[in-house]
Amino acid sequence: MACKRCGGLIVKESVYDREGSSQLVLMDRCLQCGNIEDPVSARNRSQSPVPSSQKGKARRIPEHPRTPLEMAEG
Repeated sequence: MACKRCGGLIVKESVYDREGSSQLVLMDRCLQCGNIEDPVSARNRSQSPVPSSQKGKARRIPEHPRTPLEMAEG
């Protein structure tokens, strides 16, 4: 099975529910990019599609006016 994001290898994993319960959840995880597909995220994506203008866009982090070295010097 290939990842929808990068085309990498998908593996099935069983993990415990995040809320501390003892319920196991089956999910797919890409070994290459780490993308996780579980039933909840798949349902959410199918209900609210991302506009085509937003697909594949990464958020840009604004650059700080001073470099890390300048900030360390004072």
